[in-house]
Amino acid sequence: MGRVGKMKKFVLTLIFVLYASTVFAFDKKFYKEPLSKNDIKAIYLFNMIQAVDMFQTLEIANNDMYYETNKILGKHPSELQVITYFILRGFSHYEITKMIPEKYRPLWHGYGIFYNYNIVKDNHELGIRINF
Repeated sequence: MGRVGKMKKFVLTLIFVLYASTVFAFDKKFYKEPLSKNDIKAIYLFNMIQAVDMFQTLEIANNDMYYETNKILGKHPSELQVITYFILRGFSHYEITKMIPEKYRPLWHGYGIFYNYNIVKDNHELGIRINF
């Protein structure tokens, strides 16, 4: 199977997984507890750190000195793949947050924020900078 065939298989699998994961996401039973102000702040913080990660990943995608270690994106993703990945990730984080019981949300937010922070920090230590 060539690179194009693998990409098509990946895209179809991704579409199926996203569809299957959202089938129940809009069922009202998962939305018993509204998002708190702290949830909303944590979602904003997650997405701000994730935006930095996205810009670093775009630098990796456009620079042959580096390669991406995210197995979903592959070593040399296109800009479209990077942007699509991070948009879907942000949307998924928001939707999953609404499904998690309120008492477990701080753990969810904390993990996501610190995980992204460490990725950004590691990329920075490797010399990956955001250029505009």
